[in-house]
Amino acid sequence: MNANKAGNRSEHPKVNKFWTLVILLSLIIFLGVIGVRLFKGGEEMLEIGDAPGNFALTTFSNEKIHTGDLQGKIVLVNFWASWCVTCDEEAVLLEKAWQELQKAAPGETLFLGVAYMDTEPAARSFLQEYGVTYPNGPDLRGEISDLYQVQGVPETFVLDQDGVLRNIKYGPFLSVDEILSLIQPLLTVKEGE
Repeated sequence: MNANKAGNRSEHPKVNKFWTLVILLSLIIFLGVIGVRLFKGGEEMLEIGDAPGNFALTTFSNEKIHTGDLQGKIVLVNFWASWCVTCDEEAVLLEKAWQELQKAAPGETLFLGVAYMDTEPAARSFLQEYGVTYPNGPDLRGEISDLYQVQGVPETFVLDQDGVLRNIKYGPFLSVDEILSLIQPLLTVKEGE
């Protein structure tokens, strides 16, 4: 019996060293991620009047959309996730606004949904459940969300026909009218020129 106790004692230091190493490595990785975020945090925040830059979005239907090719259109970029508790109600509102704009001013606007930190099956299921028809795709490497300095979801950015940021909405939209109120003045500006 004493031999077994001695044998168990010799295994514990090895197990403890292993878990200590795992915890230490996890802590180093965690602190590294925080450090990168803090370093990026030194960048100026995206503001109205900025041109955030172009990106390519490969949609869930495998269509590739380059925002540089969208000059002349008003572009609404919505960051969302299937796990977001307010994104479901907002998805319904965005779809209604999208449908309304397609009838009122066909080809003048484009909505782009960007799935933020989400899995493809969950994102696809979300889009199907809420009947979303405008283009949506994943941000697999976080490049698009980094470009727009996304802090959480939902966040929405409206770009004018020249790719200049005209509106930012942090948090969910509460009505279709709220969405349209950000886009319709931009349509009027173009029509008035």
